[in-house]
Amino acid sequence: MKDHSLKKIKSFLGILLILLSLAGLFLWEWKGREMILMEEVLVAGEEIQKGSTVSSSMFLTKGVPKSNLVEGALTPADMELLQGKVSSQLIVRNDQIIMRYFRDNKFHLNRNESIFVLNPSWIAMRSSALRRGDLVDIYDSNGLDLLGTFRVAFVKDASEREVRNAAGELAAIGGYEILDRADSTSVIDHIEIISTVRKYEKLVSFVSGATPAALIIVQRGDCNDS
Repeated sequence: MKDHSLKKIKSFLGILLILLSLAGLFLWEWKGREMILMEEVLVAGEEIQKGSTVSSSMFLTKGVPKSNLVEGALTPADMELLQGKVSSQLIVRNDQIIMRYFRDNKFHLNRNESIFVLNPSWIAMRSSALRRGDLVDIYDSNGLDLLGTFRVAFVKDASEREVRNAAGELAAIGGYEILDRADSTSVIDHIEIISTVRKYEKLVSFVSGATPAALIIVQRGDCNDS
């Protein structure tokens, strides 16, 4: 009887060990391998164009083998660091994310700034490639003196619609290099700039002074990185 009971116990222990082994293997494949060999990092959930203002919806969390980690790869805990940043390059879907892919968003209003319209009749020369977010130098058309440097807030057509690139919707500021802006959705009618009242008054007094002249608007080479 004793031998029979002992055999039953051994059989039970054998089955238990097999079950524990299977459970351990399952746990290893399900979480263990990932915890030991993988690291959770942020990756691009979609293609992010250069100049795009990023948000958390653009990123995913993905387990990556530790041997394949990019130096400085951001983790889900770093998500807050990206809020409001602007992409400084094209980021392909599933690329690991590092901070040097981004810069601060310079397209904003300071406390003493507002948005002012440049009347079309004031402008002697400007490029058809002007777009929202561009940084421009404004000169007088007489002596070519620099009157100021401004950020373009809006570029509108005669129907008050934003002028964009016909080749691709500009989902964010600075999405295309200036020389890539071959086609537009409509013809520019007027431009609105970000300025202080004092700097805007300087432009107004210049174009409506005793010897009125017009404005020459010159785009900076890299429209958003000044």
